[in-house]
Amino acid sequence: MSGLDITGFTPETLSDIQDRIKGKLDIFSPGFDFSPESPDGQLVDIMSLELWQAWNQLNQVYNSYDPSVATGAALRNLGQISGVSFTTAQRSYTTVEFQGTAGTIVPADSVVTDTDGNEFFIAFDTVIPGSGKAISKLAGPLPIPAGTITKALDASVTGWDGVTQLSDGVIGTDAMSDQQYRNYRQATVMRNYVGTADVMRARLLEAGIGQASVYSNNTGNVVNTVPSQHIAVVVDDIDTVDDETIAEIIFETNGVGCPTHSYPVTGATTVVLTDAQGFPQTVNFTKATAVEIEIKMDIKFLNDENAGALEAIREAVMDYVNGLPAGGNVIYSHLYQYITPYGDAQVDLLFLQKDGDIDGVTNINIGTSEFARITDDNLLITEV
Repeated sequence: MSGLDITGFTPETLSDIQDRIKGKLDIFSPGFDFSPESPDGQLVDIMSLELWQAWNQLNQVYNSYDPSVATGAALRNLGQISGVSFTTAQRSYTTVEFQGTAGTIVPADSVVTDTDGNEFFIAFDTVIPGSGKAISKLAGPLPIPAGTITKALDASVTGWDGVTQLSDGVIGTDAMSDQQYRNYRQATVMRNYVGTADVMRARLLEAGIGQASVYSNNTGNVVNTVPSQHIAVVVDDIDTVDDETIAEIIFETNGVGCPTHSYPVTGATTVVLTDAQGFPQTVNFTKATAVEIEIKMDIKFLNDENAGALEAIREAVMDYVNGLPAGGNVIYSHLYQYITPYGDAQVDLLFLQKDGDIDGVTNINIGTSEFARITDDNLLITEV
C-alpha cells in the first residue's frame, strides 16, 4: 500500500498512478483511447509522471529523517541537528620564501607554480625578503614536497624574482562521501558517551582519520590476540594525521592503567609520549592494511527514467565498501540495496571477491587489522 503507515513510507509507482487515472476515466466514460499515440494517452502519461515525481519528493522528505538512507543535502541537514558539519574538500598549502629586491611588496593572489604546473595563490601581501603562505587553487589531496614550488607567474611585480619552498606542504583532503559522513556523524554523536572505546573512536574520526576501530578487552582471556584488560586501536594508514597526534588522542581518552595493544602484523606502531609529569608513556596502535575488493555486475534498467542511474550505483557501491570501518566485513547481500533503487535496476549477475580471486558470491571477511577498499577500476558494471 502506498503512503505512510506504521511500517514506513512507500511511494506510489509510475505504473500504479497511470492505471489508477485510466481506471477512473474509464468509469466516467468507457472507451477512452489510452494508446501512446492518442491525445488522452499522452495527457495521462504527462500527468502521471508529474505525480510520480511528487511521490518521489515525498519519499526523500521522509528519508531525510533517517541518516542510514538520507543522501546529499538531506543527510547534511540532518547532521546539522546534532552539530556535525560536513567536511568539504580542503586545499593543500605550504610556506614559500620570496626572492628579489628588498622592500618589494608581493601582493596577495599573486600566482606561483610547482614543477608539474599546478598553480598556487599567495594568501597575503608579503614584503621581500620574507615568507608567505601559498595555497593550491585546486581543492583536494595535492602533495607539495619541499622544493616543488619554484616559479613565479606574475611578471608584473617588478623586483620579485622567484620563490623557494624549504619544507613539505600540508596535504589537502577530498570532500566526504555520503557514507563517510554517515560514519562520522554516528561516531561523533557517540562522543558524548562515557564509554572509553566510543569516545576514543569519535575523537580519532574528528581528527581526520577515515577508518578507526577500537576494541576494549574487559574479559579475563585473550580475545583476537588482544590480551586481557588491554585496548586495541586500528586506524587506516593515511598521511594527513601523524602518528603522534593519533597516540595523543589514544592516551588522553584511555582509562587509567589500561595498556594499549597493537596487532602483531605489518602496521604495528609504537609512539612514546611524555605526560604532564614528565614521564614517558608508550602508546601502541595498528595501521590497518587495505584489502582490495573487486565487484562485477550485469544490470538491466526496468524504468525508462534512468538518467544518471549508472553513476549513482557506482557511487553508492563505492561509498558502501570504502565507508566500512576497519574490520568491517563486505556482505554480499548488502550490495543489492545500493543497486536496485536506481532506475529500478534488475541485477542479472553479481560477483564479489578479493582483487585477483575467481568470481565469487560469498561475503568477504575483513580482519581486525584490515579495511576494505575498492577502486574505480575494480568496480565493473555492465548494462544489459
